Amino acid sequence: MATSDPNFQPFFPVLPDYMTWENWNEELVIYYGQKNIVISPEETWRDAAMNIVQSQSFNRYPVPNPDVYETWQDWAMEFTTIINGPSR
Repeated sequence: MATSDPNFQPFFPVLPDYMTWENWNEELVIYYGQKNIVISPEETWRDAAMNIVQSQSFNRYPVPNPDVYETWQDWAMEFTTIINGPSR
């Protein structure tokens, strides 16, 4: 799916397993840029995730609301699956 951002990466190859929030958050910045991603500590991961949900760069994807997830890892795995599509 295309977005209005010509530099948007339609594939995010970083899984949250065995990572800290800070590492995973930094990988998001590397792939999507600080314009689209807020760097935040783990304590405020839901705020950063909500910023992604509301970002125009991700508006073609059904990025889930972080408030329905207990952990950032669960939300991040769902985010990654949505961006990459289901595995075959």
